[in-house]
Amino acid sequence: MDCGDPKATCEAFTLNYISDKLNRRYNFGNGSGSITFQVLVDSTGFSCVLSHTDVTHSMLTNDLIRFLNGNIWRPAMENGKPVSASVNVSFKIVNGKISGQMERMDLTELNAPGNPTVYNKQYQYVNPSLNTYDFTVFTKYNSPLPDNIGEACVVDKSDILWYATPHGLARFDGKTINAVNETNSPLTATTAVHDIAVDKDNNKWLYANKAIYMYSDAGWRIFDSTHVAISSGYHIIANPEGEVFFTSHKGLLILRNDKIRLLNKELIGQLPSNNVYYAYYDTHKRLWIGTFRGSIMIDKKQKVTVFNNPNTPLNNVCISGIAEDEQGNLYFSLHAYKTSTGDVDEEGIAMLRADGKWFHYNDKNSGMPSNHVNSLLYDKFEHVLWIGTHQSGLVRFDLKDGWENYHNNNSAIPGYDIYQIAQDSKGVIYAATANGLLKIRKK
Repeated sequence: MDCGDPKATCEAFTLNYISDKLNRRYNFGNGSGSITFQVLVDSTGFSCVLSHTDVTHSMLTNDLIRFLNGNIWRPAMENGKPVSASVNVSFKIVNGKISGQMERMDLTELNAPGNPTVYNKQYQYVNPSLNTYDFTVFTKYNSPLPDNIGEACVVDKSDILWYATPHGLARFDGKTINAVNETNSPLTATTAVHDIAVDKDNNKWLYANKAIYMYSDAGWRIFDSTHVAISSGYHIIANPEGEVFFTSHKGLLILRNDKIRLLNKELIGQLPSNNVYYAYYDTHKRLWIGTFRGSIMIDKKQKVTVFNNPNTPLNNVCISGIAEDEQGNLYFSLHAYKTSTGDVDEEGIAMLRADGKWFHYNDKNSGMPSNHVNSLLYDKFEHVLWIGTHQSGLVRFDLKDGWENYHNNNSAIPGYDIYQIAQDSKGVIYAATANGLLKIRKK
């Protein structure tokens, strides 16, 4: 680890010397890219490259390994004595020139995330299912994950997990995490990816660099504001009918067979706002749209229902997520747009049963530990609802009033902020958290 005080290091002129040698040896043209190396420096100053991020194992990488292993290093010092420590060194190619620099760990990221906030003081969480799961946590310090904060995750038709972070995109085949960077995509190793989805044809869609990217077997395509009405937004949602939804402050963009429609207030007068946060097309052929001024539903006969009736839990809230079970029951996460802070009772989970009856669960009338929900997943293997909360960890709801709450104080979960949840074809669950990638496998 990048430990010691002072830490292991080499002189800046040494990295400049290596870069100069490589710039003389290679013609990078207009190329760009980056490679990061983890180098172990022992207590005597000898070094050894442990790993790197170049999946192609190029000749350039082999030269860099040779230079770094033959470099002159100063070992880390701890209590006045030299100790072994590993350090990260990054080489970047910009405008046809390569340059290197040390990359230091932010050790504050290794600190415990603190205590979760559980507002529900009435419910007794016994968590009978907790010991039936294996928890595995991946971070950028124990794996090639580009960042500990996961903004989104999705599993494709080949059971590949795609993990979006503020500092890069990664793919995980269940065994190996590989970076999506300059060597295999139009993205860089540090591109912020905000959301990602997989359509029925296994194409990957993502928001990054103020553009929409699509990755298929044929390669990458980029859609910017010159091609579509929006270049970025809040969420990407793919439905089984073949449509891809892009929610944005300009409305709901719908893409199908390369044809684009923009649903906004000009087209749908009952739409409360063009600022659309979420949309979902259910198995009853109803389109649900959540905006920051309220939510609507459009049925298969194009009839619009505006939820301004206090008799439903959707009154004066924005739908922020939807999950559906095999019975056709719908589960909604709710965002109270009129009140953005604190524990708001209008939030929590709404349920619309297939028979048309509404239910509302919050931390006052159920086992919800808090009301602000980030994500929902219906587990088709165990027939339970998984709920990712903003500050209370992960909730397991067995749909029969059986609530369990897992977080960093009672399990191996790395923290209490769960941003998005995904599941593969074998039932393995993945969660994007503020403290790393969480993998949950049934024992």
